[in-house]
This record gives sequence, C-alpha cells and structure tokens, in this order.
Amino acid sequence: MEAKLGFGKVVGVMAVVFAIGAILYWIGEPSATGVPFIQAVGYAVLSNYAIILAVGISIGMAKENQGAAALAAFLGYEVIIQGASALSKTIDIGDKGSIVLVAGLIAGVLAGYMYNRYHRTKLPAVLAFFGGRRFVPIVTAGACLLIAFVLGHIWH
Repeated sequence: MEAKLGFGKVVGVMAVVFAIGAILYWIGEPSATGVPFIQAVGYAVLSNYAIILAVGISIGMAKENQGAAALAAFLGYEVIIQGASALSKTIDIGDKGSIVLVAGLIAGVLAGYMYNRYHRTKLPAVLAFFGGRRFVPIVTAGACLLIAFVLGHIWH
C-alpha cells in the first residue's frame, strides 16, 4: 500500500511538471507574449517527457527516494534508446516516436525495482567501491542492454 501511495504522489508531481511545461510553452508563443525564452523552457520540459517520466517513476518506486534510482533510470533510458536504435533501421532517435515513452516506462520501473533489490549489495573488497547504491546503475544498465537488444530486433 505504501508503494502505491509513493507512486501516486510521483504521478501527481509529474502531471504538474508537464502542465507547467505546457503553460510555459503556451505563454511563450508569439500569439501570447512572444517571449522565446519562456517558450524554450516549456519546450525543454515537453521534449524530454520520457526522461522525466523514467526518473519520476524510479524515484516513486525506490525506497527512501534515492538519487541512485534516478541516475539508474536515466542511464537505463539512454542504454535502451541508443542500443535499440543501433540495432533497428526503423528507430530514429531524433524522431520522438513511441519507443521513447516505452523506454522511459521500462527504465523507470526497472530502475526502481533494481534499487529496492540491490541498494545494499556487498561486493568483494577489491570491488567494494562499486557496491551498495553504486551497484544499482550498473545492474540497471546491464538489464537495459538486454531490453535494448530485444526492442532493437522487434520494434517496427
């Protein structure tokens, strides 16, 4: 129940962030105020919706709302997008198609799950620096590499 409440809060915050981005974009329109700076800020929020979604979901799912989960989500998102687009001739990363939304959702959920599962991982003394929270982005990137391989071959 507690996880659902945390996830609900994050969805609410993301809805507000996207709404503010849309309002800023609209205010910056030439027909409104014509201030390109305001429009550019709104566009920055709206054009990066998948990354914001991935980071928001991972923070909502992670226990203790750790930044390691957010970093893992961003890294996982990039691994999925870059890896899948390298394997598929139909995926154009410049085109904000539906794969970015799918990648954002997958990376966010996976990063939150990986954080909860691996944030206390102990590694041998030689690799101890990479243990704990630092291990989360590593294992998330590895899992997202497999997902990118699958998506790169099946996405059309």
